[in-house]
Amino acid sequence: MDVIRDLDSIPSEGGRTILSIGNFDGVHQAHRHICRQIREAAAERGGRSAILTFDPHPLSVVAPERCPPFMTTLEEKLARLAARGVDLTVVQPFTPELARMEPGDFVRKIVHEKLCPDIVFVGFNFHYGKGAAGNVELLRREGGKWGFETREIEAFMAGGQRVSSSAIRRLLLAGNVDEASTLLGGYHVIEGPVVRGEGRGRGIGIPTANVDYPPILIPANGVYACWALIGGREGRRLPAVTNIGERPTFEGRDVTVEAHLLEGGRDLYGETLRLEFVSRLREEIKFSGPDELVVRIRADIELGKQRLADAPQPETFQAPS
Repeated sequence: MDVIRDLDSIPSEGGRTILSIGNFDGVHQAHRHICRQIREAAAERGGRSAILTFDPHPLSVVAPERCPPFMTTLEEKLARLAARGVDLTVVQPFTPELARMEPGDFVRKIVHEKLCPDIVFVGFNFHYGKGAAGNVELLRREGGKWGFETREIEAFMAGGQRVSSSAIRRLLLAGNVDEASTLLGGYHVIEGPVVRGEGRGRGIGIPTANVDYPPILIPANGVYACWALIGGREGRRLPAVTNIGERPTFEGRDVTVEAHLLEGGRDLYGETLRLEFVSRLREEIKFSGPDELVVRIRADIELGKQRLADAPQPETFQAPS
């Protein structure tokens, strides 16, 4: 997949671009449905499939107090879009100037003049332009003026409920990573370098890798069964039990993400560790002391092994589908 971060660098395709516009946070099941739609339409018309997304999220510019935590970093989002078989993703910097652009100007200057689409696919609740005043019907009228077709995509259902980034965020913030995985079509991921912690896990015979996580959504405090990939998404997948929380037994204050790998055991300091959250085992508990904690962690490990053995095949975000 080609990634363009400068609209002036987009190569012309003679109006055969099949485009979708949105934030695509998480690249969940509904987003994948959109990706299939634009890929199929591009194949029919001998063109390219393309996505226009924004960085940072528009709400972080126009209403930062309402901006939600994001499920993916920009690089993770791009990797997942590439895995969906999209030909081109344009990452448009979202600036205060862009936020003030009238809907008609956005369509003419950005969509028509820079991207030259043949068809634009957008969700039923798509809004754009100053004050989010633009909607699907306005885009359809503007598209008729500038020579592109607008196709509205209805709500996408999975697991008996409507798929949306906000719904998945609510599930993750409640610790319900199992149900969130159904809507995502894969596991929620935290990835970052392993840094030195306080060494308490090693001191009680259960060493953990302390992950310096990026500013993304962290599931609710608790203990989780995870797949751990050393070195990032290309690494070998290993079973792990991960604690998210403040370590109340040791009077902790800061939220940490600490993974105990059930296989291996080598020093991981400085390496990248990718954690895929499969199932929540329990909430975070304050124990009377290290001995009681160790007994419970041993039980967590056995339950984690069982949950991972019964889990669906992990989504690696590598093969288009």
